[in-house]
Amino acid sequence: MAVPPQLRALLLAVNALLRKRRYHAALAMLKGFRNGAVYGAKIRAPHALVMTFLFRSGRSICTCCHESCLPC
Repeated sequence: MAVPPQLRALLLAVNALLRKRRYHAALAMLKGFRNGAVYGAKIRAPHALVMTFLFRSGRSICTCCHESCLPC
């Protein structure tokens, strides 16, 4: 598969930019934000959705008699 010369030049320029050490901290921060967004979309959001449907009534069934019990 032939790659157009403009795309090849763009890829070489981006790779050269990514290899520079002065941008390492900024790129690490972007990678952290991206990983957090992916984790939130794949794990946290579906979990929150399931928990909402499981416990949507808002009432807990607690039979303890302690005043310090949070659900009571």
